[in-house]
Amino acid sequence: MADKEITIVRAGRVAVSCSWTASQNIKSGSCDNTVSQVVDLFFTAKYSSPGHGNLQVQADDAVWFMDSNGEPQPVKGEAFGSQEAFQFLLTCLRATESTKNRIARLIIPLQKGTIVRSDIVSLRLKDAFAVDEVVSFSTPLQSFAGAPLRMDAASLLELFRASAGGILLQHVATGGELVTAKPSVPPAFEADFEEKMSLPWITPGPPAAARQRLVVVGCSAREPSSGGWMAYVFGAARALGIDLVLVEKPGGWFERPEFASSYEALLPADPSWWSNPPGDDVADRLVGLVRAYGRRVDGIVAFLEPFLATVSRAARELGLPCQPAESYAVATDKYRLGVSEGRQAFCGSTAEEALAFARDRNLAYPLILKPRLGLNSEGVVRVDDVTGIRPAVELIQKTFFKSFTMERYCEGPEVDVNVVLLDGEILFCEIADDFPKPGDCGGGDGVTNSKGTSAAQRNFLETYIVYPSALPSAELTMLRDSISATIRRLGFSSGIMHVEARVDRSSVEYRRPARGGIPDLAPRGSGGGGGKAEAEAEAAVASASASASEQQQQQQQQPPAPWVLEINPRPPGLTASRIIESVYGIDYFGVALALALDDKPRARALARPFRGGGAQHTGVMALVRADYDEDACEGVFDSDDICEELLARRPDLARHVNRYGCLAKRGQKIPHPSSGANTFIAYFNVFSKSRREALEIAAEVKKEVRYSFR
Repeated sequence: MADKEITIVRAGRVAVSCSWTASQNIKSGSCDNTVSQVVDLFFTAKYSSPGHGNLQVQADDAVWFMDSNGEPQPVKGEAFGSQEAFQFLLTCLRATESTKNRIARLIIPLQKGTIVRSDIVSLRLKDAFAVDEVVSFSTPLQSFAGAPLRMDAASLLELFRASAGGILLQHVATGGELVTAKPSVPPAFEADFEEKMSLPWITPGPPAAARQRLVVVGCSAREPSSGGWMAYVFGAARALGIDLVLVEKPGGWFERPEFASSYEALLPADPSWWSNPPGDDVADRLVGLVRAYGRRVDGIVAFLEPFLATVSRAARELGLPCQPAESYAVATDKYRLGVSEGRQAFCGSTAEEALAFARDRNLAYPLILKPRLGLNSEGVVRVDDVTGIRPAVELIQKTFFKSFTMERYCEGPEVDVNVVLLDGEILFCEIADDFPKPGDCGGGDGVTNSKGTSAAQRNFLETYIVYPSALPSAELTMLRDSISATIRRLGFSSGIMHVEARVDRSSVEYRRPARGGIPDLAPRGSGGGGGKAEAEAEAAVASASASASEQQQQQQQQPPAPWVLEINPRPPGLTASRIIESVYGIDYFGVALALALDDKPRARALARPFRGGGAQHTGVMALVRADYDEDACEGVFDSDDICEELLARRPDLARHVNRYGCLAKRGQKIPHPSSGANTFIAYFNVFSKSRREALEIAAEVKKEVRYSFR
């Protein structure tokens, strides 16, 4: 069939030809994946005036379609079905005017039903090959007819109205001024499109009769613009069509006018609830607060560890979906978790108790001390001899968490294991390498001996987290199986579990490559090379790998085993959920909200990774921590957006960064590490098909970051 074509004029200026093939293009998918019809639009700039004197220069968003008689007909935004669709066309036209030709793709679902979340097209395709921009046209809970369009009869407006979203591809230069050949869709994009849209993104049947309402107990301390995870909760709820009701103590960032549209209501709670753990009566008081609201509630959830067991008790009383409160109580208590794993652990609240336990049990050093109920690695300290115990306890006492646990320090490589569980079935599991930290070697800068630095400097702030893990496949399988068994043994059947663990007696360790650069996992005893240290983690891993206790050397004859550090029954913290989107295509917070409402079809669909289940590329989350001389300044951040500055200054690095964020604002007081608080000021998510290249770029990014304190 011949192509269909229409001439479009924007703002009374350049005329653009838009053509598309009249033949069907069906992406069949596989298994239960949603079948779709795709329409590729080919835009070409024309260099002759339409010749109509009444087409004067108009507003930038004024659009005319030339009819079959060559007469201009004005087109309004509502004719496209949504403002998002109309704005997408304008973006395509502007891009064509500057580059002469462009290709865009519209995607039409051929499954009758409801879109799983309104932004699913942009969520899955924004990092696809050769994509310039991707826009979702859908509204939350929108229904689609599922019938293919007759391409020989459909108009451009009908194509847009039937589409769930559009993708504008990057311009490919042709080398000449005049465009004579029709451009083609890159094969690499076609492959990426198939892989990334392989999920059931339309759920059969009509949408729910009414929007669901979810109570969220406790917000992130950081506001959304500073990296707070509530930004991801708000975004997921908006796309899923969920109305949020917040329970929080008054006076927080969420009361500012710019956040008013993000939730339905705020139920003010007594500040006394924010103890760790909350009092025994808080669950009953929470039940009373929700009932007094007087509107139907479909679920209640918390993402702060201190509230998890309390909210579970309240949910059971309210008849809402929940997991056992005792499961949360054990999982979030690092002492009880260690004991449940069969390890020799101690808990206390004074240095004298810790010293007596170490002496009486003749514990072998190094040891690890950490708050029983902690978060963000605050107050976690490794001690290499008896002299380190008292300073470690003093540091913990500076935090919000006073009671601590103490046990043997595991030298093995650390990993983050994230598991999505539904009715006991593992829907998704991924493992990332959590690179060694200053605390792993005892020195705040990774070089000095632990006796020359304070406990606060020997922190366990993340340096690099690399997706996916480079552990041997046997160790990855061991981690997945054993940690999943632990989660089930604790009593969990559904939820997102963020597990931090080490591999005891691993067959690999961190070593610097022979040609230098940032250390990475390599077989034990494989040797290493020279090279200048590039970052704090580089020196840390070199020092950490060189030290091994006599007891651990004797254990090397035994097989690798999991050493679970903590289980957080919630999505991963910091900004880690963002990198999972680009590497695997999953938004953990969207899955978490669906699970909180017991919406199993949507939870199952949203937990579907890109086709094949593997990582699309290596992703490195490079974290920048606050660091300043406490004697020389008061700790006030004195820079603007350090991420934007770096990416503008180094476009070569910017090409490999797909997510980033400056987490501090000029004039903000940043706590010093000596306070016991851990504060990041920026993050960069670096990507590459090569793990080595991704690590080298991430190290260069951190090296190039510029900021100041006053």
